[in-house]
Amino acid sequence: MYSFVFITHGELGSTLLNIASRIMDIDVKERTAFFSIEFSMVTELDSMKTNLENTIDNFIKQGHKVLILVDIFGGSPSNIALSLAKKEDVDVISGVNLSMVMYSLEHMDDDSDIRTMVDGIIRSARQNITGAKQLLEKRESK
Repeated sequence: MYSFVFITHGELGSTLLNIASRIMDIDVKERTAFFSIEFSMVTELDSMKTNLENTIDNFIKQGHKVLILVDIFGGSPSNIALSLAKKEDVDVISGVNLSMVMYSLEHMDDDSDIRTMVDGIIRSARQNITGAKQLLEKRESK
């Protein structure tokens, strides 16, 4: 079983989850948490990290594996998340997009190991990134 923590700039994480939840018609409030980082929050990052640690620990105590989804590798959300990925059954995935969130929700009750889940999420993201012109050219050449 999985829980998800979104650490993004602005409201990106909550917006993606809201859209995915509506498309899939599911409620995942008990299994998700959001932490938004604004550029003016530099002085608050330590307290945010403490809140994140507590949130992750609570999910783990419930027997859940935790995936932290961040918007961009190397940004403040990613840097905070990477320090938390040292815990067992916790991993971080960067580049969060709608297909990743939908895959995560669809498989949140899976009993798979965390690496398998991460691989599935990344595969889903890659399958949904395409250049339209290139796709159309491939179709026309068949």
